[in-house]
Amino acid sequence: MERFHNPLSALLGIPIMLVIGVALWWVGGYLRADTERRIATMMPTTGTIVALNARASSTSNGSSTLFYPVVEFRTASGETVRFESNTGSNPSPYQVGAQVDVLYDPKAPQSAFINSWWELWLPATIFQGFGGFFILLAVLAIFDLVLKALQIGGLLALLGAILWRRRGA
Repeated sequence: MERFHNPLSALLGIPIMLVIGVALWWVGGYLRADTERRIATMMPTTGTIVALNARASSTSNGSSTLFYPVVEFRTASGETVRFESNTGSNPSPYQVGAQVDVLYDPKAPQSAFINSWWELWLPATIFQGFGGFFILLAVLAIFDLVLKALQIGGLLALLGAILWRRRGA
């Protein structure tokens, strides 16, 4: 069974996929650059998980509980700071009393976060991954159109050669 192929929809779909892909890729790049800029001004230290705050979260499968680590650390000036992570999970990868690496802004220590790949790079990676996927789809669609055009062009050239030979014979 042959798949229905509408060249007009491909010609409209390719630019849409490219725009979506480039936009998502750009947002991911912006998030990555923003993260790099933020961590360049931050101070590293070690913190301790002092609590795991449980929060109900609604999902398509019902509700679940996510655990958000609460971290306490000391700044270079000796101030004790406590913050709740923006990233919750179930089960929690942390236990109360565990030591974690923390990054904090000396000018605003309350804006600290756990120095983990999930907190720092996951959002940028998701956007760039989806952006790359849409760009790949667009490139493959362009490749498919070029191959189809070559097939048609090749058949027309063959038909022209046959007709030319018959005319000359």
